[in-house]
Amino acid sequence: MNFMLAPASQAWPIIDSSNIRWPGYICSLPRQCGAPNCFVVSEKTMSKVFLRSYYPYPTGESIPPTGVKLNGGAGQWAKFEGLLKNSLSELGHDVHEQIEHPSIADDFRKATVTIYAHKTRRDVAGNLFYKQMHLPELFTIDHIGWGADHSKMQQPPDLRSIEAAEAERFVAARRHKFLTTGASKLGQPQRDPSISLPDDYIFVPTQTPRDYVQVHHAPISVLSFVQRIAGWADETRQNVVFKLHPGLYHTSVGDNRIIETVQRLAATSDYVFCRQANVHDLIVKARGVFAINSGVGFESLIHGKPVVTFGNCDYQWVTFRASRENLNEAREFVVRYSEDLRQKAYRFIYYYFFHHAFSIEDEYLAQSSRRLTDYLAMRLANDVDFHSSSKPSFSQTTKEP
Repeated sequence: MNFMLAPASQAWPIIDSSNIRWPGYICSLPRQCGAPNCFVVSEKTMSKVFLRSYYPYPTGESIPPTGVKLNGGAGQWAKFEGLLKNSLSELGHDVHEQIEHPSIADDFRKATVTIYAHKTRRDVAGNLFYKQMHLPELFTIDHIGWGADHSKMQQPPDLRSIEAAEAERFVAARRHKFLTTGASKLGQPQRDPSISLPDDYIFVPTQTPRDYVQVHHAPISVLSFVQRIAGWADETRQNVVFKLHPGLYHTSVGDNRIIETVQRLAATSDYVFCRQANVHDLIVKARGVFAINSGVGFESLIHGKPVVTFGNCDYQWVTFRASRENLNEAREFVVRYSEDLRQKAYRFIYYYFFHHAFSIEDEYLAQSSRRLTDYLAMRLANDVDFHSSSKPSFSQTTKEP
């Protein structure tokens, strides 16, 4: 891509990028002009962009792709991709989109920029990567990857600019939506406030062993995690409630071992329980939540619960980061969880929604569109490494036995 920045002495137009767009121009280096979102405008030539869109795997009763029903999130992916294509087109780029089974090779058609759905630079030498995150309406895009791989989540984000009262109001509204609809990223049974649950329990959502974050960002396997938590529960007489992940399949040997282990432990222990209830009912009544790096941990922060994580994830900065060796310390964190820590988690949630991810909810769509266009303009114009196909180094997580 060729582009030209205006010399300091030349009177190029200056615009507020939050509400003005010029086709055929690109918002580039920030310039001090006394207003937020203000950039120098630079003329540039059009780039050809290859977009490898999300392929909506069919799902069914057994392991995909044996079913015939489209993935329930396909419409959400398509909505974000529409936003992405509109932003690229608005910036003057020619977008070539490929929506085909992953077994079919990329057809770049001489594109100079490549963007991939549901991948990181660990997987493919692309330029940008986007992914649906912990809530179905939230997506991120980055030049490295998503979740714990995202370039902006390698260290704790600066939350000082997030106003506490505004964050608390926003999170309260999200929590109310959870409790009103009972909806989560994956399908849930109807809410049932009368469900039988033990006193003073810790909620432990399980994951699938093939989950990307479990494979690349967890130092402990799902099966070992279940066994360790259950053993600790018996040793300390601490009630724990497991929920089996809805993506675990009886037709998979590995999945079946997890299912059978949880059910056996629940049947033989006075302190281990298994409930397949609505996830929000299980979070609301819990003292705290232990998760490897499940998206349920993110939802639990919205519920105001103390969250303990055993793997890497993008929300780990407002959790207690535990291992199999310090479960008593993890429980102490849950018991002594302070209002200051809860408010910090609320500010993080607000930051995540409005400064990190992009929401496809209708009420936030215009704001997401502006932010996404500005991000793409800056990324394409100013990053000298943007066209590099070299992969960054990723830390490797070794599973505990």
